[in-house]
Amino acid sequence: MLRCLRLPAFVVVAACGGTAVAQGPPPVEPWRAAAVLRWGSDAEGGAPFVFVDPAHPERGEIGFEVELAHELGRVLAVRCERVQAPYEHLVQVLERGDCDFVLNGFEPTPARRNQVRFTRPYYIFQQQLTVAPRFAAVRSLAELAGQRVGVLGQSQSHQMLLSQPGIEVVVYESNVTAYEDVQNGRNAGSLADVPIARALRPLFPTLVDVGEPFGGFYYAMAVRRGDGALQQALDQALATLLADGSLERIYRRWQLWGPQQARLGDADVIAATAEAVASATPFAWGVALTLLGQGALRTLGISVLAFALAIGLGLAVALVRLYGPRPLRLLAVAYVELLRGTPILVQMLLLYYGLGQVEGLQLSAATAGVLGLGLNYAAYEAEVYRAALLTIPRGQHEAAAALGFSGAQALRHVLLPQALRLVLAPSTNDFIALFKDSSIVMVITVVELTKQYQMLANASGRFITLGLVTAGIYLLMSLPLAWFARRCERALDKDRA
Repeated sequence: MLRCLRLPAFVVVAACGGTAVAQGPPPVEPWRAAAVLRWGSDAEGGAPFVFVDPAHPERGEIGFEVELAHELGRVLAVRCERVQAPYEHLVQVLERGDCDFVLNGFEPTPARRNQVRFTRPYYIFQQQLTVAPRFAAVRSLAELAGQRVGVLGQSQSHQMLLSQPGIEVVVYESNVTAYEDVQNGRNAGSLADVPIARALRPLFPTLVDVGEPFGGFYYAMAVRRGDGALQQALDQALATLLADGSLERIYRRWQLWGPQQARLGDADVIAATAEAVASATPFAWGVALTLLGQGALRTLGISVLAFALAIGLGLAVALVRLYGPRPLRLLAVAYVELLRGTPILVQMLLLYYGLGQVEGLQLSAATAGVLGLGLNYAAYEAEVYRAALLTIPRGQHEAAAALGFSGAQALRHVLLPQALRLVLAPSTNDFIALFKDSSIVMVITVVELTKQYQMLANASGRFITLGLVTAGIYLLMSLPLAWFARRCERALDKDRA
């Protein structure tokens, strides 16, 4: 006769408790618990996505994506807060956790789909080619072969231009500056999404939209790859907004609704961003190193020319400030204080875009870069040379006068050679600093070493490895200069001994 197995009560309770925990409700997502969703975007891109109305700044930020975020929050019962981030770094800002999702005219390109997860599309757009009046007869991109065409970097428009043979692609961080260079005559045209082209029309009335809009692609929201729950919640919210007409009302209010938007509920459109991305093509390190090398040569050339300008101009300013007539001395002081007291970024933008609005004063990007860096560093070099000249003992002046030297001869043969010994070390440090500061020229479309790294890293997601390689290139360029400076210092020390 079988006896019943009797288990202690605590064993039964523990077993039941363990089962209850295992089968309990899933944890609540942090954004649901906090009732807040943070969406990343870049207001610098402007209308019609997110911007401040200059006519009514008291209204705060407006735009069709601002309204879309508000409606998403209503459906999900959360408050949506915007996080400002540079457009080209939105993926990295998302991965860092600084925002929960990206909503900024973001396109699900293959490179991005290997890094983040996309929702279903919320807008279908086409491309619009805009040209300067002298190219108004053009009807397609193919007719602009041999011309410069501006485009927003890391966009679908950028990829489309790269596939067109013969076109010189100029990459910008803002569509506004791309259109600005078309208006200034630097570029033949610019390619942009239709919503952007229409929004910029009032700012650039002289430019011409040519040909019919072409192509077709999507805007979709991006979440982190492991955040499938948020992606599904956003998908469901978009379906709700499409079904109840809220999405159409927003788009009509911003004059963005058209026949293509009626397809947002089609199965093929919904699945467009959910399709698996093909296995990534092996990273072409040979091509990447070649591009980085080209960027390094451009950085080296700009830095050398800029510092040569800084040395010559800085020395002239120092001499004028020490030995010139009073009006010129005051001008020298004003120059130094103005150039040292204002950001080099502002100076660079004024040289390139500001002067570009004046007929006959348009500078090329490389020229503006050399001039901007040279003028800025000349102010610092002037103070280095002035301090060196002031440290020379007065007896040297008197000795030169006793030998019958004129003021100019004393300066040339006695004072300047001694001053050069003193400025060698600080000037070397300034030259090395200029190497690094030369990356600022990327804001005026110069694709130097840092910009090349940024584009390669954004396209591949290899920020660490490419960053280490780029840092190594900068180091290799600066070490020979430091070695040369030490050799010169030792040689001067021997001469002095």
